[in-house]
Amino acid sequence: MSTTVADLPKDLLIAEGLKGELLKEHNLKPTEATEKNVLPSAEDVQQEKTHQNILTGIAGFKSDSLKPTETKEKVVLPGEDDIKTEKTIQGVLQGVAGFENEKLKTVKTREPASPSAVMQTEIARDSSLSAVSEFDRATLKKAETAEKNSLPSTEAIAQEMEHIKFKDGIEGYDKTKLSHTQTMEKNTLPTKEAIALEKSQ
Repeated sequence: MSTTVADLPKDLLIAEGLKGELLKEHNLKPTEATEKNVLPSAEDVQQEKTHQNILTGIAGFKSDSLKPTETKEKVVLPGEDDIKTEKTIQGVLQGVAGFENEKLKTVKTREPASPSAVMQTEIARDSSLSAVSEFDRATLKKAETAEKNSLPSTEAIAQEMEHIKFKDGIEGYDKTKLSHTQTMEKNTLPTKEAIALEKSQ
C-alpha cells in the first residue's frame, strides 16, 4: 500500500521556500575541474633510485660467488701480571673467608668527652695560661750553672794503659817465633781387672 504526498506528515515535507529555491533557475558560471598531481623532486627521485638499486642488488646477489671461510675461536691467555693479580685477589678472598673472629682482641671504643668534662679542661687550661702570663720573674733566685767534667783517677789511667799494651802485644805478636808442634791423641786402654769387672756385670 503506497502513501500519497497528501498523507505524509508536514515535518517530512520540504518547505515551500526551500522547494522554490531548488526548482528555480540559477545563473551558475561554468568551471572545469582540474586534478592536482604533485610531482616528486630530484632528491626524491634519486633516493628512490638508490633504494631500488639496493633492493635489486640484494635480490640478484649470487651466494655462489662467496669464498668459503672457517671460523676460528681465539682464546687469549692471561699474562704473568694478570695471573699474579688474580692469585693475590684469590689469597685475599680466602683470607677474608677463612678468618676466625675468635682471634680478634676485645677493644673498647673511647667515648667522646661530655660537655662538662670539656668545659673543665678548658677552664684548667685558661687558668694555667693566665698563671704563666702573670708570673713575676723577679721572685726567681739567681743561679749559676756549673759544668762538671770528672777526670779519671790515676788507677783508672794505669789500668787503661795496661789494657792498651796487652792489645798491642796481641796484635803485634811475631808468629815466626812459634815452634812447630804435633798433637798426640792418647787412648788409654782398660786393664784386665776393668775388663773382668765389665764382663761380670
